[in-house]
Amino acid sequence: MTQAKKQPTAPQEATSNDDTIIEELLANIPSTEDIVLELPSKNKFYTLMDPTKPITIRPLTFEDEKKMMSSKQGGSKMLNSLLGSCIKNINLSQVLQLDKLYMLMKLREVSYGETYQAKINCPSCKNDNDITFNLSKLPVNYIEEEMVNPVPVYLPVLQKTIKVKLPTIADEGYLVNSEIAMANLWRFVTEIEGHVNKRIISQVIQKLPLKDAHALLKVMGGDGLGIDTKVKFACSYCPLVEDMELPIGADFFTDS
Repeated sequence: MTQAKKQPTAPQEATSNDDTIIEELLANIPSTEDIVLELPSKNKFYTLMDPTKPITIRPLTFEDEKKMMSSKQGGSKMLNSLLGSCIKNINLSQVLQLDKLYMLMKLREVSYGETYQAKINCPSCKNDNDITFNLSKLPVNYIEEEMVNPVPVYLPVLQKTIKVKLPTIADEGYLVNSEIAMANLWRFVTEIEGHVNKRIISQVIQKLPLKDAHALLKVMGGDGLGIDTKVKFACSYCPLVEDMELPIGADFFTDS
């Protein structure tokens, strides 16, 4: 004779004492409240959804992490998806590249804490070093109040002034690699000595001397503005000490 399976019973309704216990057990959960962002651009070039409110960011949730792990997207698309879920009061496509990097650093910091551990292979002695970085200590260079966008740029060889707009997330398709970026520089130039005709701009930009092209690219890259991700690496096994870019790997948005 088979024994009937015991049906699972539903949890009983919580009592006030249960609620108190639950609150105590969850007391150390990090805050999920939105945090106001002090962007390097100071929101100077944005049209906010609600001009009376700031741009805010919320920490990643377990659901966000599950979506990230199961997503088939990679690189910028995955990062943009994360930001789109967590950033409020701005159209993500408007976000300047110099602000995007700052947002990513802050998203990691508010989600997992200010410390980030990475394994770095010493280029000199080839030993692996476990290094801990403090993301909250990365310096931030904010724009000057008088800065405008498009930015006037003086080309030292042509001795002409152009105006170039700062790249946004919407422009990332034109900046996939150096070859594509060089072919699309003209798209970011809005004016050359008062001339706004795109055909003229395109022809001039194609023939720019190298020094002038670098002057243009320097401004498009932020020209030192935004969060500075240069860090100092000191090998634990040999005398090597050098500056390097913060190593951001696939595990950056995990609790490493």
